[in-house]
Amino acid sequence: MINNVLYKQPKFWVLGILFLALCAFPQVTSGYQTSLLAKFLVFGIFALSLDLIWGYSGIVNFGHAIFFGAGAYAMGIALKYLPFAGATYFAVIFAILVPMLIGILLGYFLFYGRVGGVFFGVVTLALTGVVQSIIIISSDLTGGMNGLFDFAPPKLGIPGLIEFDLYSPTVAYYTVLAAAIGCYLLARYIVNSDFGRVIQAIREDEDRVEYLGYNVPFLKVVIFAIACGMAGFSGALYVPLGFISPDLLSIERSAVVLVWVAVGGRGTLIGAFVGTLAVSYMQTFLSDQFVVLWLLFIGVLAILVILIWPTGIVGFAKRYSLRSIFPFKQS
Repeated sequence: MINNVLYKQPKFWVLGILFLALCAFPQVTSGYQTSLLAKFLVFGIFALSLDLIWGYSGIVNFGHAIFFGAGAYAMGIALKYLPFAGATYFAVIFAILVPMLIGILLGYFLFYGRVGGVFFGVVTLALTGVVQSIIIISSDLTGGMNGLFDFAPPKLGIPGLIEFDLYSPTVAYYTVLAAAIGCYLLARYIVNSDFGRVIQAIREDEDRVEYLGYNVPFLKVVIFAIACGMAGFSGALYVPLGFISPDLLSIERSAVVLVWVAVGGRGTLIGAFVGTLAVSYMQTFLSDQFVVLWLLFIGVLAILVILIWPTGIVGFAKRYSLRSIFPFKQS
């Protein structure tokens, strides 16, 4: 019976092969390629957090990089000032809680103040510049324009017994891969839960949901805080793979994550990873070939996808006879 199910559901074979390929990737490629894919998977988690609020909640956030950068800075600062063994675990928790707290405060004032739609996007866009300026002027704590460095290397394992340095490309890759799978499963559980269905109903008709007795602002704050925490977690994972600087909170980074989600397929979850990997690898190739014009190509791609494939790559694949491979329900 199990064999019949597997035969009739090619998705199990495809997903299994994909998982094995990802697991074997560091064994057949260079350390550079391993680190590069790990970084893109981190960006995929970042994009996934945006898809939770944009694709399923209808909340367009033009300043989502605030929470990614906040997670990275919280991770680095915690590692710098927590001198004891096992500080990495506390730093990761700190990197999740700080963006969540920012998201709760921001969401409370905006959602309970009935600020939504494009106005919400404008506020978050303006806030990006404010937060980036605060990071720059707080040089004693954040390093300012020079970035944050000179912190203890993040390590996983059992403190004092066996530890794995996350600056190792292979260790970082498998850690990020496990985190990406975990975040995807968590996001899928959320959107398929009763809470997730109410959130999607709010996206479709907020007034009707409120008429049915739901506290819409509270529910928006909750999903926004979850997404901010996930973005902060991705920022923490970025620390051993990149450099902590004010650029992590830039408007450009907030814009490119919107492109990742749109290209992959908004409201599909897996599309966040598909779009991130497709655009990021294209960006890596084009920036080598066209030092100045690569950004123009990425912009044109985003426009074409929005005009021709409004549901993104995953939506297009599902529409044209690839449902068995992309079985993820699109809202």
